[in-house]
Amino acid sequence: MENNKPDKRMDDVKILLILFFTIGLAEVIAELFVNKTFVYLLKPLIIPTLAAIYWKKSKQKSYYFLVALFFAFLANIFFVRTDFNSIMAGAFFYLLYRILVIYLVVRMIGIGNYLPVFLGSIPFLTVFSYIGCLTMDELGNALFIYIIQVLIMSFLGGFSVANYMIDDSRTNFWLFLSSLLFSIIQIILILKIYYISVYIFQPMAMVLYIFGQYALYKFMILSEEGVK
Repeated sequence: MENNKPDKRMDDVKILLILFFTIGLAEVIAELFVNKTFVYLLKPLIIPTLAAIYWKKSKQKSYYFLVALFFAFLANIFFVRTDFNSIMAGAFFYLLYRILVIYLVVRMIGIGNYLPVFLGSIPFLTVFSYIGCLTMDELGNALFIYIIQVLIMSFLGGFSVANYMIDDSRTNFWLFLSSLLFSIIQIILILKIYYISVYIFQPMAMVLYIFGQYALYKFMILSEEGVK
């Protein structure tokens, strides 16, 4: 019976992964056809499903990561609505999520040299600053949160780029991919909300979000397992 437990756990993980991507695909379709009912139903299921996958797969469960996912879940709940207060609440919880993710990443990998991180952050800061200049008037009271988000995303982006350039391991690849996808999402959503609303922006952002969250999950698992 004991020998069957790892196989049973892996089967559960595979089933949950299929469920995760099925929910993600359905959510993308709901966003594409602007079906608010299905968006309200499906969007809150994405993060709990990913948390269940992590709980099943991980042998060294990080409660910080689970708390971070809880903040991401709350952000998704608020981002379903489009009024200003809900967007601000969602941005606040998403900020807490990013802070915890950075704490985890730095604790798991460490910073050997700050110069590569700084140099890697420059492209992210440049792009985010340009987007900020385009949308500064529209951001209004949200400008402060945007600046904090930019600093956090730029640091994480620079950190992931530096680590991947120094050591192109599988673990660093998944971290780099996750940071890149989340940075693109940030750009798309800011442009959509405050500058120009293009029909395809929301479903495109959701596709990137699904794969960005999956990439971060892969980074966590590989880091915990010590895989290079």
